[in-house]
Amino acid sequence: MINMVYTVEETLKGADLPADVVPHLLWAEFIEGARKRQVFREPIETTTALKGAQGTKISVPYWSTRFTAQTIGEANLDTSGYTVTDPAVSDIDVSIGNQLYVAFRLSDILLEDQPNIQWLRLALRDAGRAITEYEDGVIRDVLIAGVSFTQAAGTQGTLDYDDVLDLLAQHKGASAGGWFPDDIVPFLYTHPDQETDLMKDTRFYEVERYAVGSLPELGAATKNVKERIFAGCRVRVTDNMTKALALVVFPKHPRFGTTVLHAIKRTLTIKAERDELYGRGLWVASMRYGTAVIQADAVGLITAC
Repeated sequence: MINMVYTVEETLKGADLPADVVPHLLWAEFIEGARKRQVFREPIETTTALKGAQGTKISVPYWSTRFTAQTIGEANLDTSGYTVTDPAVSDIDVSIGNQLYVAFRLSDILLEDQPNIQWLRLALRDAGRAITEYEDGVIRDVLIAGVSFTQAAGTQGTLDYDDVLDLLAQHKGASAGGWFPDDIVPFLYTHPDQETDLMKDTRFYEVERYAVGSLPELGAATKNVKERIFAGCRVRVTDNMTKALALVVFPKHPRFGTTVLHAIKRTLTIKAERDELYGRGLWVASMRYGTAVIQADAVGLITAC
């Protein structure tokens, strides 16, 4: 008998298998990606008065010419009497713009082949994200276009404490009619590029408010609300803010009234339609709204910061 010795010189490796043979695992979490911070609706007043109502415009009346107090002596009162003045009333229109929408289709085959992924829920969530981010950007653009006061940064490319104070001084001035931060705290909107400038300043601080359901928006739960304060303003940092600019916006004032009005004609609405012939569904997420600055003196801009 002859003994034969066999030597295996090759090893079957995973990489040698056909792609159809190699099993793969689909990660349980669908990565939806980052979302922009949507903060420009915070200081403005939102109304749904036009929803279900006729028309696409809200007119907000205001004094364009106000009364001026005068004095008169007894002698003049007898000879000439009082001087009557007539104030003037104008209005600012908040008009509904074009429909904002996101449309998408999902096929039956996709839903059958990947039953573990909730495609409809994921698609609707991202459609809502796209619409609200766009809406937030539109509000930002309306605020920037409607500013009454502008302050150039003292040092180009840097947002400084004095820049904010100088802008607030304009809001307090006679031409503005007295928008004081101690009456109601304004918002300061900056891009992340300016956040470093703020945090390096020792006058930048964070406060924490504590409440136990004492306010309607807090509900029954206990909440801690942190506020970042700089130069008397509530700081909001968002990558949706235009670079090299910083916005100061006063919210609705208890005595002065609405500063910026956001009118919604159609809230975020989802409509679905079935195409049986091609085995797919069509979904459309949409909304309609309009935004306008009502009191320009309540909005200021720092440039070149």
